[in-house]
Amino acid sequence: MMTMHNSDIQTTYEAWYTYQGLYAHFRSVDRSYDYFKYHGKLKFSGILSMEKSFHKHENNGNFSMQRKIFQDLGHRFTNKESLIFFYLSQFTSNIMYPSHFETDIYDEYVERMNNFYFHLEKDIHQIKKCIEKYEINFDEIFQVVGINHPVILKLSLSKAISLETFVVLDQLLGFINNIDNKLKDPIWMDHSFLAKNYEPFVKMDLKKSKKIIMSVLMKG
Repeated sequence: MMTMHNSDIQTTYEAWYTYQGLYAHFRSVDRSYDYFKYHGKLKFSGILSMEKSFHKHENNGNFSMQRKIFQDLGHRFTNKESLIFFYLSQFTSNIMYPSHFETDIYDEYVERMNNFYFHLEKDIHQIKKCIEKYEINFDEIFQVVGINHPVILKLSLSKAISLETFVVLDQLLGFINNIDNKLKDPIWMDHSFLAKNYEPFVKMDLKKSKKIIMSVLMKG
């Protein structure tokens, strides 16, 4: 096993432990772990726990790929908030495992979040085009007809609108719980779970968001 300096170990641990907490929040088997409720704390903690995890992949002096990934992340993101931001970019794209992390997705996420209201307006224009194409009203995109997916889910899954727009619309309208009560479909349930777990991290100005939404929808 290769060794690291104390500072490397600490930053690697911060990156590793933050990942574990967020992974549990988004992917706990029984869907019961809440990152905010438990303040990111887990039953296991400490550098020893991290080392035990890495050692599972280290044999005959080989360097664990996970160790390298978290070491690099610890060097790149020097505070917890920036680490969380990086992991959110991956988890919201359904990339859960360190070996699959993509820098391009993080860069796109940063641009989208830094220009959120611009992208929100674009997304509402997409929704309006859909409404006009299918000759339905705004409320109908959230309605469940039989076992069919609601239009809002189709728009989100197809990336016609971002997950952030989906979440902000729910923060304003509370449609997710209504659909939960009517649709027991694995695809919807997974997307609902992702969105509801992501919502506490999405802290946008709802008054400004509503104004943008209404402005687009009310245009002739």
